[in-house]
Amino acid sequence: MAPVIDIIRHAESYHNLFGPHVRDPGITPIGGEQDCAALRKKYPYADDVIFIIASPMRRCIETALKGIAPLLDEGQGIISLLPDLQEVNASPSGTGSPLSRIIDMYGEENIEKATVPEDWYLKGPDTRNAPDPAKVQARARSARHSIRNATRIAARHNPDAHTVVVTHGEFAHWLTDDFAGMTNTRNSAWWNCEVRSYRFADLENRDDDDDATLIEIDTPASLERRDSYLPAADTEERKRLQKQIAVLHVLGHGRMADMWAGQELEENA
Repeated sequence: MAPVIDIIRHAESYHNLFGPHVRDPGITPIGGEQDCAALRKKYPYADDVIFIIASPMRRCIETALKGIAPLLDEGQGIISLLPDLQEVNASPSGTGSPLSRIIDMYGEENIEKATVPEDWYLKGPDTRNAPDPAKVQARARSARHSIRNATRIAARHNPDAHTVVVTHGEFAHWLTDDFAGMTNTRNSAWWNCEVRSYRFADLENRDDDDDATLIEIDTPASLERRDSYLPAADTEERKRLQKQIAVLHVLGHGRMADMWAGQELEENA
């Protein structure tokens, strides 16, 4: 066997209910907590988890802390923050919080922050996180490289290791290079707390210029389950069209970025 990467979309968050005006929202106390409880029940690989890697946004950290970390032995549920996994858009709900505030909220004992700058969340046009298709694609590729590096380390401890990655629904499409289910009105086909499992096409490749391609594996029957509601991506033409739709969504986020910039940002409790 080879190490597995389990990619998870975050649990229900305040912005899923009330829209994009809330800055860096956490998960909701009803739907979000229920999503995490369901994730704890259905996730079967806890004994093999070596790393939990998450977007530094609150909803992803909380999903990791409440949905996966409780399944692990004491001291193993530390969340490694990876800014490349953050949300695509630049709305208040798509914009994170300073590292110091994250640490204040969740505690240094729960967070691995060594490579995260204080202003990791900035999304201006001159930053790597701006809602621009080329930058989103580059960020997804960089995230895959970071995850692959961690997975190689995990494999030294356990050849069947699982690396858990918690990110956002839209970015998950870019991370996996699979845009099935996107439409002009729907920017993600990932459900809250949905788990999809992958392996790297070449785990040992250390070339910084390769794509670090992920290949989805049918664990457990996730591909078959989605056949009923996702448009098939069975030809190159369909794959190109699906990605073009994803690009249009990012371009729309880019046009909205100026509107969001400088606005007064609310925060949920």
